[in-house]
Amino acid sequence: MAIKKDRTPEQPTPETLFGSAGATLNAPESRKRAVAVKMTVIARQMRQRFDQFVEGDGLTRGKWSVIVAVARSPGATQRTIASMLEITEVTAGQLIDRLCADGYLERREHPKDRRAHCVHLTEKAQPLLGRLNEVAKAHEDQTFVGLSDADLERLEEMLDIVARNLALSRSQDEKKSVALRSVGG
Repeated sequence: MAIKKDRTPEQPTPETLFGSAGATLNAPESRKRAVAVKMTVIARQMRQRFDQFVEGDGLTRGKWSVIVAVARSPGATQRTIASMLEITEVTAGQLIDRLCADGYLERREHPKDRRAHCVHLTEKAQPLLGRLNEVAKAHEDQTFVGLSDADLERLEEMLDIVARNLALSRSQDEKKSVALRSVGG
């Protein structure tokens, strides 16, 4: 007898997404699709839950993402931050502008490129960064309750494999695209 899990309307089941495919979830292709959908839904739910934690601090996902990116790579350029967050340079620039206006970030001249600026955290950002770390810890504790260190290590290993596969696939696509442009151009 299957245990029925409570789901909110925002949590699609494989059956609702794939119709009759839900009945054959034991087939390898269906299982892969079900896992891919589950990973996508879980990632979205994790982002939404974290956003709920920090919205009381007046931070949007975009803002806290930039703050964390700058904390991890002090002195990064706007272009580098955009690349790290997989957003456009214009969007990164707008977020950086807002965070500079709020006093959390500052732009400094790039030592080797007079057209670029390096982005740094200000002293005002330090307590906020501490708060983000506290929120992240609480969020992680809630998200991974019931999983042992060994479970988490294995999960991380499996996700690393998926990430490598995606990176390889993206790299192969880029090589094909370059080859097609050189043939057609």
